[in-house]
Amino acid sequence: MNVMKELIDTKVNACVRGEAGYCSIRWEALGADFDVGQLPNANTSGVGDMNCKSDYVILPSGSDVTGTLGPSDRFCGSVLNPVQASFFTLLRFVNTPCVGSNGLEGVCMSDTACSIRGGASIGSCASGSGVCCLDKMTCGNTTFRNETLFVNPSFPFYGEDGTNTCQMTIKNINNICQMRLDFLEFNIAQPDRNGRCTTDSFIVGSSIGERYPILCGENSGQHMYIDMGRSRSSNPIVLSVITNGNKMTRTWRIKISMIRCKSLELAPTGCLQYYQKPSDVVRSFNWGLPTIGNVRYLSNLRYTVCLRVEENFCSIKWETETPESFSWGWPFDEGSMGFVCNNDDFIEISQGSPSGLRVGEDRFCGNSLLNRNIIISHVKPFVLRVRSNDNSVLNSRASQTGFSLIYTQLPCIF
Repeated sequence: MNVMKELIDTKVNACVRGEAGYCSIRWEALGADFDVGQLPNANTSGVGDMNCKSDYVILPSGSDVTGTLGPSDRFCGSVLNPVQASFFTLLRFVNTPCVGSNGLEGVCMSDTACSIRGGASIGSCASGSGVCCLDKMTCGNTTFRNETLFVNPSFPFYGEDGTNTCQMTIKNINNICQMRLDFLEFNIAQPDRNGRCTTDSFIVGSSIGERYPILCGENSGQHMYIDMGRSRSSNPIVLSVITNGNKMTRTWRIKISMIRCKSLELAPTGCLQYYQKPSDVVRSFNWGLPTIGNVRYLSNLRYTVCLRVEENFCSIKWETETPESFSWGWPFDEGSMGFVCNNDDFIEISQGSPSGLRVGEDRFCGNSLLNRNIIISHVKPFVLRVRSNDNSVLNSRASQTGFSLIYTQLPCIF
């Protein structure tokens, strides 16, 4: 007597972990161990909705390797020839990084998942089975997710032209103390002749910590650290881009990174910018080519740039990136230091001197970094303080640009 051994009214999902570098999967019966559903003829295979109506197994987009059956999702009968199927129709996407057709970085996921997240497809991935999704947030959105992008509404396809206020809210979660903003792309209107952002502006709204600079102009490559407080109940951070007029096209793409309270990536207290390499380039906001009759650097600045002190390094050298890459305050025909810099804008490097062999000055200003465009300091921690006043009319006449400085930490000499 034949006894039926299969279960009735059963739906079971079997999952297979996809291995790196493998794109498809082969299914085959072990010996004669395949007998699912009933077909008119014995020892035959069935595929598709017409043949496999009651009992069947689902192998998404499977094809009989003999070429006689498929592609189909349903397979039944008393014989199963080996079936080849795509991994990506069987498995959940791992959400791995990808690069879109326009060179932007995204995350590989299904088209549906990308739409649910409010992202934009910037190309295909997973051998065409998924989309490279740009996970973006824009005007009116709220998030608490790490690695989020705040972008202009038409990004990545167009810029913005007109008058608008675009705000995004970042809510805090437990154990997050800081947020880093990386300006991957940032281009809005230039400051006026007083160095003020009166046409367009970028504002960080926060009830915690110090007041953050109002930015405008070109700031791609810059970054800022924002204090988030230490609890979920802390007030949210609001990022605002305010544009006025249709004289230019604005674009912005700002990466938002959450930093845990005990992370080694935390910036020291009071640091707007934080660099963690033995050598790097530090530029003032809106640094760029001279604009005739207009100052490039912003007015009303009071912020500190901090550098992580490397082990066994005892001093630091600051030098201009090019002979013309320091132009900050009066005098407009030479570089100066000390009390002379009290008359206008200046930067601070504690006890800095060209040779580093004597106790130097703290304030530096003018159209060069003294005569040699080099300042050496032995004071720790290594910081650069930036100061500008509220009147840049004379600085505009001199078409001052700001600074682009290379720092290099110097090893201890015992």
